Amino acid sequence: MIQYIDGQLSNWARWQARRDDMGVGYVQSQLSRLDAVQDKRFAGIPLHVSDEDMHELTQIIAFLPEELRQAVQECYLTAGTAIQHAQACGCSRDTYYSRLHRAHVITMEALQVGWREVDLLVVGYARVKEEIKKVSGLTTKAARVVQRQKFFTQSVDRSAPTL
Repeated sequence: MIQYIDGQLSNWARWQARRDDMGVGYVQSQLSRLDAVQDKRFAGIPLHVSDEDMHELTQIIAFLPEELRQAVQECYLTAGTAIQHAQACGCSRDTYYSRLHRAHVITMEALQVGWREVDLLVVGYARVKEEIKKVSGLTTKAARVVQRQKFFTQSVDRSAPTL
């Protein structure tokens, strides 16, 4: 496990779970962020953690191969023991730790050189892009079906004889 990446991913997990409204339904103002300077945290996240860095980590994690992404999500976003996480990933504890370490190495490389320079992440980007196309294609297809149904319903209504 790479300590720096572990810290970054821990901050990412807190960032993923945070709520800007602090659970009351109202988005916190910038003034409340200034109050957080005294304890150096806002919503449980260190103040030096930027949204841009967390978005970059989110991209990197999304582009990881499935088994590595699942190990990262289990470790940082789900409560439980290593054995429970390994069972959720469908592997042994040692394999789980191996996947987690591999994800750390790839994440470190991506943060150093950019995700577009890491072959595994480029393949993951293509996979995610393809999934988005499928979903938007289904949405478009579903919208066309609904439009056709409306058209035919209107056509039938117009052609029906009035009494």
